[in-house]
Amino acid sequence: MTQKIFTTGYTAKDINDLRPLLDALDALLIDIRFAPYSQVLHWRQIYLKVLLGSKYLHIPNLGNRTFKEDKITIQNLRLGLETIFSLNKNVLLMCACETVENCHRRVIIAELEKQGIETFEILNWKTRDSSVQTKLF
Repeated sequence: MTQKIFTTGYTAKDINDLRPLLDALDALLIDIRFAPYSQVLHWRQIYLKVLLGSKYLHIPNLGNRTFKEDKITIQNLRLGLETIFSLNKNVLLMCACETVENCHRRVIIAELEKQGIETFEILNWKTRDSSVQTKLF
């Protein structure tokens, strides 16, 4: 199996679409927030763990440790990517940002692309829609 790497942000998305999306992608959800907390209950780590069980994994090494300063500093990009590769499963990297332009996902995506690994940004979580995935780069 060739591992596929998808990325997305949960802002303006419906939590009820998350599990069907993961099933459609045959993927694990990788929470790449440095601090997996949200003011919205259902986006908190504890809720996602209960909702998704073994399909949820938090990898803080891919988190932006300076998110409160409005800068991008990935905690440990190399180690975070090694963790993802070791899973040998399709993954959906998720954080809060609605778009990738000003998000730390773009740093992760750029590194993956530099290594020749194709990534897909998920814009629409509705699995019945034919545009579930959109190639990013």
